[in-house]
Amino acid sequence: MDDRRTLLVAGFVGASLSYVFNVLAFTGAFDVFRWVVFAALSLGFTYRFDRFIGWQTAPA
Repeated sequence: MDDRRTLLVAGFVGASLSYVFNVLAFTGAFDVFRWVVFAALSLGFTYRFDRFIGWQTAPA
């Protein structure tokens, strides 16, 4: 696994754990459907942002 993919996976794991702990702390209940929606949006935005940064830093 290259460095970029490792950072993306680490970011997803951190965001997912943060979401789960905050939901449990403030509501006391965990809904899998809401977590799946969060995971999909989080991965989508992270991937698009990574592609945007790659496009901006591509050699001319």
